[in-house]
Formats: sequence, C-alpha cells, structure tokens
Amino acid sequence: MEDCREKNFREIQKLLDGCIAYEYDKMIRALTLKREYFTKEQVREYLRQEIFRVTESLVAMQQKYRALRNVRMDMYIPDFLWESAFFEDLTPVERKKYINFPCPSFDMDEYLREPVCYDEQLPYFSVIIDFVVSTKFLDYLQENEKAFYPVETTEELMQSKEEVQIEEKLKKIVGKSSPFQSKLKSSELKLLAECLNESRMFTTTVSPKILTDFFNCKLDGVLKVNNTRLFAYLMMQLSCHNYIVYEWQSVVAHNKLVLGKLKGEPLTRTDLSSATDQAKSIYPKGYEIIDKYIKQLKKG
Repeated sequence: MEDCREKNFREIQKLLDGCIAYEYDKMIRALTLKREYFTKEQVREYLRQEIFRVTESLVAMQQKYRALRNVRMDMYIPDFLWESAFFEDLTPVERKKYINFPCPSFDMDEYLREPVCYDEQLPYFSVIIDFVVSTKFLDYLQENEKAFYPVETTEELMQSKEEVQIEEKLKKIVGKSSPFQSKLKSSELKLLAECLNESRMFTTTVSPKILTDFFNCKLDGVLKVNNTRLFAYLMMQLSCHNYIVYEWQSVVAHNKLVLGKLKGEPLTRTDLSSATDQAKSIYPKGYEIIDKYIKQLKKG
C-alpha cells in the first residue's frame, strides 16, 4: 500500500516525465532541422562536437549535484524518483518539500517560460530534467554518429577474421580457467542461491548449478539483474571475504554475464563501479538479506 510520500513522489514523477518528453522532443526536432542545412561532412563534425559538449555538460552536472548520482543509474526505471536512492540523497528539508508539493498546482506553461521556476519548491527539478534529457540526447547522438563509421568490405572482413583466428590460436592457453577464482564450495553455492532468490536479485530464480556456471564464466545465456546496486553490494561482500577476486567487476563486464534490467544490455565495468560506489555510501534495498547470508557463509 502506498504511503503519502510515495504517492506524491509518483505524481511528481508524472510531471517530470512530461517535461522530459517535451524537452527531448524539442532537441531532436532542432537537430533534425539543422541537418537539412548541413553537408554530410558537416553533419559528422557537428555530431562529434555535440557529443563532446553534452558529455562535458553531464560531467559538470554530476560533479555539482550529488543527488544526480542515483538518477544516472536509475533514470530508465519507471518512477525513478521514488524507486532509486534519490529520496535518501535529499536532506530532510528537501524531502519535506517533495512530500508536501501540491501537484495539481503545477503549471506547464509557467515551467516552459522559466524552467527553474519550480526548483525552490522541488529541489533539483530542472536539473534532473536537463540531466535526463542530455543523457538521452547523448545516446541519440552517439547512435547517429555510427552511421559515419567506415564500412569494411567482405574481403577485408574475411581477412580480419582469419587474422583473429590465427592470433587466438597462438594465444590459446591450456588448462582450466577460473576468472573469479571462486572459493565457494557446493554447500556454500546452495546457500548463496537461496540468498539470491530471497532477495530477488535476478529476474529469474537461480540454482547452485547456474551459480557454478556463473563463477566459471560458462553460463548458457545471461542473468538479468533487478537491482544493480544490490548485485554490486553482494559481489563486494563476497570479494571482501575472499570468496572471489577483487577485480570481479572486470570479470563480469568482460564476460558479459549480467544484463541491466531495463536497457537489457550487459553491465559494463563503469556501470558496476558506479553501483559499487553507491552501495558503499547508501545501502541498497535488500542489503540486510545479503548480510544475513554472508554471516551464514562465514560460519561455514
């Protein structure tokens, strides 16, 4: 059952989503119009300049506003204002403003005239809009830039493939690989599977066999995480207690073992590093379940 805080945050989210959709559409339409006046080479150069400009802007915003760190991770989650740790990042005074904001009083025309007009009543409101829109726009720019990548001919592709195969053969190392250097025994894997299922770590239930394949980097598919910060918290705990290697982020990313929930793309080392940093400062929802099972693992 929703409490009054959650209800108001979700109503504010609707207002936020409307503003984001409007601003993003405006940016895309402006870019489309500009492209009509550019040559192909000018379009390529403009996209490149815009990518650098938007990236610089995003970095500056993240450095200036601490509250954006969780927005960056969870902006693709519906109702991210409430579902992410954004609420925890607000000061008590700022939280009270969000909880007490009268949503029916929001005037879209007033916002369009002066985007920062609601920032006093809703701290970071215009900043969040700018950040999310810029992030989405950066993705759009980068996707468009790919059209200008050189296309290899069939002959070049075949030659490149042959060279890679030869190189891989020369570099082939015999013996059993263990990237995670997992020290988890079968009984411990069973306990860990219970932990993951109880905490709803992934979108599917996992078995000790799946975990064995996971730590051997031999999954017959991938796992899709429900909460990246909770996953990072678990792996961090396993690493701290020497069950797996310290460099687990690189192993997960390199082997593309886990997908993000909404984007459905493999988590990168940057994704995992950011999630780990956040999990260290603000414990994710469900961390107590992880702690409970880690204690049981330590007991042997």
